Amino acid sequence: MNDEPQNLTPTPAELVQMLFVRNEGAIRAFVRALQPSLADADDVLQETFLTVSRKAASFEPGTNFVTWACGIARLKVLENFRQNKRMNVLSEAAINALADEPPTSDVTGLREEALSRCVEKLAPKSRELLWRRYSGRQDSDEMAEGLGMTSTAVRVAISKARAFLRDCVSFELKKS
Repeated sequence: MNDEPQNLTPTPAELVQMLFVRNEGAIRAFVRALQPSLADADDVLQETFLTVSRKAASFEPGTNFVTWACGIARLKVLENFRQNKRMNVLSEAAINALADEPPTSDVTGLREEALSRCVEKLAPKSRELLWRRYSGRQDSDEMAEGLGMTSTAVRVAISKARAFLRDCVSFELKKS
């Protein structure tokens, strides 16, 4: 047994990794708000964790970790956006505007709950279209071919589903 006192102070990398794990929900929600594809959002979140770990020495303890990490996440979303420009729904300007104020975990949790309730209210066909678009990363031509619809009909249906979700989430949040 070693009688020497152990250093219990975490290294900067250990500190930011602990903070990242503790605040992952808020950071994940921030990334998901900017990156509609779940697969891309997961990739961006992993890249954000790696970058946060590498840049640990530049984090100032006592400052807002979530804001710092979300700033890095925003840059990772933009990097992903540039690499996959064809598949993104949001413009770079929209990503920057949304990223101006990282969500708090309270607001994020309420929005996620409201969105889950609203997705359940969608017609099955609308849910399938949104799943194909955001999880399956299919464009409107691919979806039209697979579903026996025209490309225009797919785009209109997705637009209506998005509008329904936007209005439904807004209504659900006002009720809370």
